[in-house]
Amino acid sequence: MTRKVLKFGFLAIIGGMILTACSNNEENVFDSDLSTADIESVVLTDDITADIDNVLEDDDNDFNLLGRGTDQSSSVADCVVRTVEENAENQTKTITLDFGDGCVGRRGREFSGKIIIVYERTDTGYSKSVTFDGFAIDGNQIEGSKSVVKVKENGNGNKEATHTVAITVILSTGETVSLEGTRIREKIEGDDTANRGDDVYSISGNWKFVTKEGNEFTGNIVENLRREYACKYIVSGVTEITKNGTMYTLDFGDGECDNKATVTNADGETREISLRRR
Repeated sequence: MTRKVLKFGFLAIIGGMILTACSNNEENVFDSDLSTADIESVVLTDDITADIDNVLEDDDNDFNLLGRGTDQSSSVADCVVRTVEENAENQTKTITLDFGDGCVGRRGREFSGKIIIVYERTDTGYSKSVTFDGFAIDGNQIEGSKSVVKVKENGNGNKEATHTVAITVILSTGETVSLEGTRIREKIEGDDTANRGDDVYSISGNWKFVTKEGNEFTGNIVENLRREYACKYIVSGVTEITKNGTMYTLDFGDGECDNKATVTNADGETREISLRRR
């Protein structure tokens, strides 16, 4: 079977995913305290942040990257109201994406409320700070903030963005989870076309996650994750996740776009799990 890991990466779709062991439906992945419920919470919150990233990336294209564009239209969704305010004194632009009481985006997610993005030029690109005003995705409310620093060209000659996130998600069930961390997204393919469908990113970074039960995890990407816009799953890379001092290795596989995931514990035991829509 193709080896894959549970979805970390902030990067897949937000519809909510359930992880289930291929071999059984036991609560714990191993005879330890890592449960499938823990993984479900991690996956759902990372899916939500991934969808936010997709909205921001789409708006980057509208924004013409360095803030030269002031077009009021939006490629995020036909129903969103996009406004641009310039501040000549501070050399910033503020873009508000207003989804109203409900607006379905181009990838099928329903957004509501507002995302406020403040762009500021830097010597090598630009930075942006992002806040939320009553914003929700498919009924999951997002609070907190994130910041992004982009450079036009890194040491590899590619565009790169450093994301710092600190958000709380109030799930549609009423439960609360939180995520904070930093990741670096390097665009390694697709920059020579206007079609986002061929975009590919290499991702590094680390994070901390607190589940609805209060369990805390830390994660560190030890082999860069590969994110293809055309695939709703991370297709390769390795992350180490630590819970209560115990480390698990999570492997996204060999590049195939499928929903299989592999978790390995400190004793070398492995479990394959599947990701499916809730």
